[in-house]
Amino acid sequence: MVRWYRSLFLRIFLWFWLMVFFSMTVAIGVIVWIEDDYYREATTQEIRLLRTIVETQRPILAEERRFWRSLKPGWNLVITPLDNISQLPHDIEEFADEAAERTQILWGQDDGWQMIGPVRRGNYLYVAVARRGWQGLFEDEDRWVIPIAVILVVTLMCSLLAWSMTRPVRRLQGAVKQLARGDFDMSELNKTYRRHDEIGVLTQEVIDMADALQRLLQSHQQLLRDVSHELRSPLTRLQIALAIARKKDHDNVLAGEHDRIERAVGQVDNLIGQMLDLARLQQQDQAELLCEEDVVQERVQEWLDDAEIESNDHKLTLRFESDKAPILADWDWLLVERAFDNLVRNAIRFSPEGSELVIGCRLIKGRVELSVRDHGPGVPEDELSRIFDAFTQVDSARDHASGGYGIGLALVSRITELHDGTVVAENQSPGLKVTLSLPTFPKKSA
Repeated sequence: MVRWYRSLFLRIFLWFWLMVFFSMTVAIGVIVWIEDDYYREATTQEIRLLRTIVETQRPILAEERRFWRSLKPGWNLVITPLDNISQLPHDIEEFADEAAERTQILWGQDDGWQMIGPVRRGNYLYVAVARRGWQGLFEDEDRWVIPIAVILVVTLMCSLLAWSMTRPVRRLQGAVKQLARGDFDMSELNKTYRRHDEIGVLTQEVIDMADALQRLLQSHQQLLRDVSHELRSPLTRLQIALAIARKKDHDNVLAGEHDRIERAVGQVDNLIGQMLDLARLQQQDQAELLCEEDVVQERVQEWLDDAEIESNDHKLTLRFESDKAPILADWDWLLVERAFDNLVRNAIRFSPEGSELVIGCRLIKGRVELSVRDHGPGVPEDELSRIFDAFTQVDSARDHASGGYGIGLALVSRITELHDGTVVAENQSPGLKVTLSLPTFPKKSA
């Protein structure tokens, strides 16, 4: 899982926000510079407009409270007594002082306000004031809404940008996880493949890699089947030759050598059988499972009865711990028996004489957990995730000397996968515990 501070989404989001902040800072600086106080002599047309305003509009007394709130859109006529000019708002007062110094009627702007005047009539001073339309919104009492709205809009834009840029990366991440599960269907990457940037190129490379891995796996499986079949013929001839040699040895002079040859032939025959079973299961689809509903505890008890002879030979005790309520499951029982039998016989092989094997059967949240625990040497922690790979041998007592070839647990893993389950191994100090977790009713693939 990607840490939050390493997230590509977050980095793009932050960089975009920095870009927006810098742009807004520059824009605000330019606006402030453009809208700085500016005064000039009013033109004839502007003086004529001022006179029209004076003659037609009702004046607003500057002494009233909330003076700026009383202004309306467009031009307003502001009036103040000559002896009370200091009551004018600061911006208009500066404008009036500048006009008095120049002894002219001026046009000016100050903080977004436009002004024409002043003109004197009697004991009053008249100034035309207009608020620029867009500026009025920022001067309103609800102006706090504006920055919040801007932040929300910018946040939405940043999120959409970051999402659009990281979406293909997440799709690639999902495709790589598919590859790790052995699923080589890359149809979900077709949309990303149509991109013409670096992500599109990377997507095509992932698709090519998936195709190459699929071809490699298929050739590996084909080689495994071919080699296994080819070994059958010389092995059969070897068994026939061994039988003939035993008949010719009337005095059993070579009986010991014949027994060793027979054991070696049996081991090779068992290895070839496991290789063929693994190759067949790797090609088998979930739809080909021969599932039927039955009680799990009854089946497990039958399997343990079959293993009792071998466990007695090793002076082991089998203890079966199970839920009392019957557990119904819809499985391919021949395959599940094969997986369970591999686990039990594996545990018997590595358990010291006089020890106990604990077999568990529990129903947890719609999944049946079948566990087998021995009291043997266990497995190094860094090897636990590899023991379910074919032909994997760990650096412990669990090696060829004990009769294993690294295929039995691979068969267990594949059978579990066909039933939508998981298999986990963990050290118990002492011993190893392997747990099959299978749904009671696996989803059937089309």
